[in-house]
Amino acid sequence: MPQQDGVNRRQFISRTLPGAVGAGLTTGGVFGTAAAPEDDAPRIRQYRPLGRTGFQASDICSGGPTDPNILRAVLDAGVNYIDTAESYGRGNSEQIVGEVLKNRDRKKYFITTKLHVEKQPGKQEILDRFAKCRERLQTGYVDCLMMHGAPNTGQVKMESFHEAVRQLKADGHLRFAGLSSHGPRDRENYDPMDKVLLAAAEDGRFDVMLLVYNFVQREQGERVLRACREKNIGATLMKTNPVGKYLGVQEEIRTIEDQGRPVPDSYEQALKRYEQEMEAAQAFLQAGNLREPGEIRDAAIRFVLKNEAVSSVCIRFSNFELVDASLKLSGSVLTGKDEKKLSLFRERCGRLYCRHACGECEAACPRGVPVNTIMRYDHYFQSQQREKEAMAKYAALPGEGAAACRDCAGDCQRACPHGVPIQAMLHLAHRRLTLI
Repeated sequence: MPQQDGVNRRQFISRTLPGAVGAGLTTGGVFGTAAAPEDDAPRIRQYRPLGRTGFQASDICSGGPTDPNILRAVLDAGVNYIDTAESYGRGNSEQIVGEVLKNRDRKKYFITTKLHVEKQPGKQEILDRFAKCRERLQTGYVDCLMMHGAPNTGQVKMESFHEAVRQLKADGHLRFAGLSSHGPRDRENYDPMDKVLLAAAEDGRFDVMLLVYNFVQREQGERVLRACREKNIGATLMKTNPVGKYLGVQEEIRTIEDQGRPVPDSYEQALKRYEQEMEAAQAFLQAGNLREPGEIRDAAIRFVLKNEAVSSVCIRFSNFELVDASLKLSGSVLTGKDEKKLSLFRERCGRLYCRHACGECEAACPRGVPVNTIMRYDHYFQSQQREKEAMAKYAALPGEGAAACRDCAGDCQRACPHGVPIQAMLHLAHRRLTLI
């Protein structure tokens, strides 16, 4: 396999202890079990209780596997929680998990898969779709089935889902139920992420949750994490690193200008504001010798792991460099230096981050643009190297998407409580996601 971003598979595996799961574990600390390190090889060093499931999950886990070789490497390094979904790669992610796990001890791994059920499918449809998930996963049972991206509190009570879960448990095909939330998908019939997940915690039938939580977007996640701790619900995290690819945005803006296309005044003003925010952010990064986002990314993961209610951080490992960098953070501690950097970053650069699962500006949009969803797809494109998937998802959105913003007065931007220059960000997201 060719080298990827500085660390290839052979180099990574040569530094990893195969079969780290279950080996050399000692009990200790508030987080449960920890693996005693013998050297500096990148591997899992801490395991945490996954709520009332009784499972001890690796504090860093695999989200949406896309490469079987990378998945094998992280499992050899001690990762034992795998998050996937029916929709990831149209089932390809589940197939990868099934292929990699088929020659391993199934009981050592916790598999969560997810189904989109917002269109209120009947019980039998859910059972049929789940059967295909199990077939792709090549397993007799799945540890957890989640509602994928539950958009509102009403979904939490969907009886066809709960009836299907009861039958699957009785048949021995499923152990636990859970749900995830990304916040609003559109302006109709949605609730904020924390409201959805708090309703699920109160409902009592969900054992595991997947939520957004990071050092910039803290308040919603912290409310949910408190409820998870009180109700003994396993809490897994996504989008823990809010730092995108800030460097180079000025080049995008210059390209727009150099093309000589007419730009509406509202866009020109929005882009100028965004560029000003970018210049201030870059000055901060350079003054702190933070030209690369890796240092902030590492501190960001340490930040969320500091919360005792967190069971595991889901990372979509796109290359071996990310594997190496992420696994080194297992069991690590947030330092005072880290906290200072994150505090400064939040203060100086927080306006460049459109909060996932927020959606507070969408009600102000006169054209019904799904801002939260578009910016989530742009995050996939920019920060997770999921370019093709992000573009396909954006193309499938009904309506014009962010193209509807081209001659808008910027109501969303005025409504944003965080001061995010969202109008310009939507414009740039549209250009990236359509390759205009």
